Amino acid sequence: MNKKPEILVAPKDIAEMKLLAEAGADAFIVGTEKFMIYGRGYFSDTDLAKVAALAHQLDKKVYLTIDAIFPNDLLEELAIFLQKVKPMQFDGIRYADLGVYMLIKEVLPDMPLHFVDQMMLTNYETLNYWAKRGLQRLRIAPELTLEEVLEIKSKAACEVEVLIQGASMMFTSRRKLIENYLDYQESVGKGVIISKDQNTLYDPDRKLFYPIIENTHGTHIFSGNDICMIDEMSELLTVGIDAMYIEGFTCDSEKLVQMVKLYKMAADLAVVEPDKYLKIGAALYVEASKLLGENRVMDRGFYYKPTIYKNQSR
Repeated sequence: MNKKPEILVAPKDIAEMKLLAEAGADAFIVGTEKFMIYGRGYFSDTDLAKVAALAHQLDKKVYLTIDAIFPNDLLEELAIFLQKVKPMQFDGIRYADLGVYMLIKEVLPDMPLHFVDQMMLTNYETLNYWAKRGLQRLRIAPELTLEEVLEIKSKAACEVEVLIQGASMMFTSRRKLIENYLDYQESVGKGVIISKDQNTLYDPDRKLFYPIIENTHGTHIFSGNDICMIDEMSELLTVGIDAMYIEGFTCDSEKLVQMVKLYKMAADLAVVEPDKYLKIGAALYVEASKLLGENRVMDRGFYYKPTIYKNQSR
């Protein structure tokens, strides 16, 4: 029998967390606006303590995310924040910065750690480097083929997490690019392709809308398509993938709850009744597509195609 993976999702608030738990989510990602690069919602220090306690009351896991881009002056505030976190019942901390890793090891030496850099975790040797340093889990980059993912999992000495549903981050910068661009366009009197209300870039050639977030940590651009592998999980489960992340950034609350329900049903079937899962896979994909936000379409991401560009000389 295949191993049942952890279904992981980020709630926007405590009320949504309860609904997602009822829908079948196994674990939650939470964080604060100051230390999280982006999120569907952010939690105060007081709410973080409540969320950590609630998760365990619901027999779920909860992970604190500290994955912002860290300048020097933010490290001192992080050290104070980690002291506040000490008594909270988190099952692990997710980070993406080596300075953050050093501080966590100093303040919370026994805390399980997950490395979640969204760009650079592309091979099993990198995962094993961190596994030797005690890390429990790593979230590998979304721009990998299924073949590469399967090989990484088969050779990794730690838990492996993949993005199974939703938009992937394509670009991040500490600069306020939207604000700067709008100021420039206003000064030269030209029309704009970005608006602060819509927060999207439109590509007329591909007819895709690319969501953009501008916050205290800079500017972050997401893929125009939502990855969906709800009907293609068999090989991932066979090799024993540990966690599947559903990125709910492009869904409203009601649709995200329904998406989690679909993935819970799909994962359970794939493990217990794999033949039945294969028969209803196409129907699951159709149902998932109905839950997308406005201007969103689904594809397979890079699971079945390598990352290549038209002009190979660049």
